[in-house]
Amino acid sequence: MKTEAHTIQTQKTARVFTYGTLSEKTEIIWLVTHGYGFLAEYFIKKFEVLPSDKHFVIVPEALNRFYLKDMKGRVGACWMTSEDRENEIKDYIQYLDNIYETFILQTNAKIVGLGFSQGVATMARWAMHAPNKLNRIVFWGGSIPNECLTDVKWLNELSPYLLVGDEDEFINAEMYETVKKNLDNIGLIFSHFFYKGGHAILTEPLMQLCDELTNP
Repeated sequence: MKTEAHTIQTQKTARVFTYGTLSEKTEIIWLVTHGYGFLAEYFIKKFEVLPSDKHFVIVPEALNRFYLKDMKGRVGACWMTSEDRENEIKDYIQYLDNIYETFILQTNAKIVGLGFSQGVATMARWAMHAPNKLNRIVFWGGSIPNECLTDVKWLNELSPYLLVGDEDEFINAEMYETVKKNLDNIGLIFSHFFYKGGHAILTEPLMQLCDELTNP
């Protein structure tokens, strides 16, 4: 008898953490997708240096959780793996659509999408499928998927930023220069910070980014 694979849709409860208060005084809303192995509860603390009256930060937690080591202890989350990847991508795009509609839909604030590490690909794919929902986009310590670079017109409209630390264990200086050259060659217009530090959201480059986004 033939074995067949089936897919069904099922409801899942997701956790979303926020920092700040969304009000008429809010200048920037940050929608942030964390990296592989993080939990949103702890990742959002990186953004608590921002003034809470002017910044509202939303960090959704990726839908797939796992033990970081062995079968117990610390837990992390990830956005997708290579297994059934197309459905994983569809699921998190729908998830981010739901977050936008729940937290952001009615606002006059500038909306910035920021992806870190694995979250770069997540944010890029969502932004490509969600035109006109973001004002700016930031890629921090990760790679933009090739399918998002076949036509960069939509991405140029978001005036993207690229941030990489000079001690990032995943992206060295040579790789960084190669990436910049490749992006230049395909016509992507971007700003970039090559800051001192490793593979992490650090206060100094975050505040520099914040200043440029607030006072372009």
